[in-house]
Amino acid sequence: MARRPVILLATEGTYPFHPGGVSTWCDTLIHRMPDVDFVVFAIAMNPYVSIRFSMPRHVQSIVTVPLWGTQDPSEHRQDAAFSQIFLRKQRTSGAEIERLFIPLLDQLLGQMRVGTEDPEVVGEALAGLYRYFQVYDYQTSFKNPVVWEHYRAWVVSAAADGLWDQPTVFEAVQSLGWIYHFFTVLNTTLPEVDLVHSSAAAFCGMAGIVSKIQFGTPYILTEHGVYLREQYLSVGRSNMSGFAKRFLISLIQTVVKANLHYADELSPVCSFNARWERLLGADPGRIRVIYNGVDPQVFTPAAEPPGGDKLEVLCVARSDPNKDLESLLHAAAIVEQKIGGVRFVVRGAVSVPEYHTKLLDLRSELDLGGVVDFPGATSNIAESYRGADIVVQSSVSEAFPYSVIESMMSGVPVVATDVGGTREAIGDTGLLVPARDPARLALALIVLAQDKSLRERLGQAARERALNFFTVARTIRLYQETYLRLAGLSPRTADAQRQQLLALDRAYALMRVGLAAPALDQIRGVMTANANNPMAAFLMAQMAQLERSLGQTEQGIRHMVSAWLLNHLEQVRSTSA
Repeated sequence: MARRPVILLATEGTYPFHPGGVSTWCDTLIHRMPDVDFVVFAIAMNPYVSIRFSMPRHVQSIVTVPLWGTQDPSEHRQDAAFSQIFLRKQRTSGAEIERLFIPLLDQLLGQMRVGTEDPEVVGEALAGLYRYFQVYDYQTSFKNPVVWEHYRAWVVSAAADGLWDQPTVFEAVQSLGWIYHFFTVLNTTLPEVDLVHSSAAAFCGMAGIVSKIQFGTPYILTEHGVYLREQYLSVGRSNMSGFAKRFLISLIQTVVKANLHYADELSPVCSFNARWERLLGADPGRIRVIYNGVDPQVFTPAAEPPGGDKLEVLCVARSDPNKDLESLLHAAAIVEQKIGGVRFVVRGAVSVPEYHTKLLDLRSELDLGGVVDFPGATSNIAESYRGADIVVQSSVSEAFPYSVIESMMSGVPVVATDVGGTREAIGDTGLLVPARDPARLALALIVLAQDKSLRERLGQAARERALNFFTVARTIRLYQETYLRLAGLSPRTADAQRQQLLALDRAYALMRVGLAAPALDQIRGVMTANANNPMAAFLMAQMAQLERSLGQTEQGIRHMVSAWLLNHLEQVRSTSA
């Protein structure tokens, strides 16, 4: 009987604590793969979140990593007793911080300064910090005065070079605080699993980067929204200072590029996302689009066309600036003025309360109290689709939106903004309009509202397209095949392992005859494929020797330090055990 694969599913700010498209995707993966065991590795804003989804038996555990809301970043660690955390604090001396921690932090900061020219340097720094925090204390290291002085000098120097504005003392402290909080992931013991699957090229993806380097674990990355693009939008409309915006984007970009570099396979949910990944340096040969899917037995057309005095336009969206429900309200006002007889229903949770308040104020200002309704989320969204004549999406940013393919599977025509993968989803079965253009949105709604025959034709075509391309069965099959292949539980794995052994043999043969460059390429390939090798430190030292012989002095020194650090930390761990 084949062994059950164990998958670490990494999430950030979504599953299993908050509803939404990414959470729907995560929950579908887990519930539709009963032959796969899962560990949910969830980054949360604080430790007070509660689980909103039911977990089947094959979810082995949920590891929650709160970024804020704890006095000590080690509080969430279930693998370490208080005595172990106390001993780590005692062990973390100023000398060890200067000798081990600051050089690793410098590696990371250096790549922020040059725009992540070498994502492998970022990966090595992250893995080195992870190993360091298995032995030494996270909080004690970051809050050492020497670290602050070193960091302040660096951030001021980067500003002098024009990377960003000169920060105030408060801004410098705040920026180091971001690193301190976001990198709590590295202070969390990662379970050894067969594969890591991250739902974003974000800080949660560091679990995949470190697991690949530390344990040789394969890593698959699925971009739903383009994380970096979404952060550009979010940071851009914030009221942060110029320094803070530049710094935060630089930090996020560094992590994003490392994720794209280390993922064995990238499975974006649409080709739009794939274009961004290629622009950010991802290898096109590792990109394989896997569309989201929905259940055609759940999302079914209404037995009879919706009736009622008013035509119903349904919008399934949470109250969030990215959904641009302000434009929808302005479009609703135009529709009401031009033809009337249309009711707008917005179904979704309130994720940004101040934005929702702004929407309610705008509804009153436009005198749409009897036209637009905000009844909140529902546990039976399929029934909502069956009661709608038209579905509308007004977002400024989307990936491959579930609301669109759910409405298509339900046989309801869609009017949507032409963002993300929406065009790929709809094809020629709906109407697309530019984002942030209420007049064009209103015009498309009026066209459909006044033409019942067109609504019926588009609805039927949408259902047929969804059945051909966007079923959940197809999505699950593609992911399951990918899991088995990458995790080494398919016939291809034995061949891959043989190839690694052959590569190592070739490397030693090339070294014996003095061919340093091809030997170095072979060892790099072996290390990338299996970093959890008992000879990892030795191989790093060999790489360093070859690199220095080829004049790659900086890389050689870095790998020699990494080899020494790996040996040193293993010795400390053995002594403390």
